[in-house]
Amino acid sequence: RETWGPMGYIAYSKLCTHLGCPVGLYEQQLQLLVCPCHQSMFNVTNGAIPNFGPAPRPLPQLPLYIDAQGYIRAQRDYGQPVGPGFWERP
Repeated sequence: RETWGPMGYIAYSKLCTHLGCPVGLYEQQLQLLVCPCHQSMFNVTNGAIPNFGPAPRPLPQLPLYIDAQGYIRAQRDYGQPVGPGFWERP
């Protein structure tokens, strides 16, 4: 969501939505976040939607704002579960 990224800064969950591995690689030319475990790739310019690999859904985005002192802060928690969906099952 564009309104969640003040001054061009965005924040996504680091936990892959496939199996919860840390998404820790960035492919700069393609602007993709990459999960090294099973090579899911998330498009950071389009809501972290997966465009390759087994990840079933986008990385959750953390809504940000700039406070009175000019610091970037989280507005609230993620709007959806982080990590793989099976963590949410009863």
